[in-house]
Amino acid sequence: MPHSDKLDRLKSVTSGAPQLSIGTLTGDMMHQANDIQILESEGIQLLHLDVMDGTVWPKISVGSGFLAGLKTDLLKDVHLLTSHPEKHVADFAAAGADIITVQIEQCDDVAATLTSIREAGCLASAGIYPTTPIEELLPYLDLCDVVFLLSIGPDTGKQTYFDVVADRISQLRDAKPELVLAIDGAVKKDNVGELAAMQSDLIVTGSAIFDGVDPSANIQAMTASINNQ
Repeated sequence: MPHSDKLDRLKSVTSGAPQLSIGTLTGDMMHQANDIQILESEGIQLLHLDVMDGTVWPKISVGSGFLAGLKTDLLKDVHLLTSHPEKHVADFAAAGADIITVQIEQCDDVAATLTSIREAGCLASAGIYPTTPIEELLPYLDLCDVVFLLSIGPDTGKQTYFDVVADRISQLRDAKPELVLAIDGAVKKDNVGELAAMQSDLIVTGSAIFDGVDPSANIQAMTASINNQ
């Protein structure tokens, strides 16, 4: 699917209430197909994949081979939480990513990396930590289809910065209204309604859904909270 078609699909998906982009890595790693089927059956449109190499964040997750093995028509939303993410763009694009997010804090050349994502046929997304001044992102907005606003960073511990995120949504709506904006980090069942009221387009979650109890019920509860705003 070419870049323009992916953008049209994402715009269609996000034309109403904020949509959940859900990661399944906190689910059953031996039965990812089952977890993805749950998302599909509940009407979720985006599958989120956090890629960590243990250098920026302490965890190590999965690589492009894992993504290539996932059989789904969901939009595949890949977040490169790695050092030098530009080195991984080509592999994840070839593996089937639809959206690729790179953290501006980790990129050697943000403009070149975002351009390479688009040239690979994917939607280009820049992520920014809450403690990074928004002015560091603004020069790259013309190269972005999506912006990920993180409420936590690798050095913030459990402290969240939802007020910062809310302010940034307003700033970016004024700067480039057509941007697709995502809230990422510390999203729970008890705060997703409040976050939806900030009027982002996407809300990223994972462990709040795959908590070992009932993923379908969790999706339904979170979707109801979003739609009640």
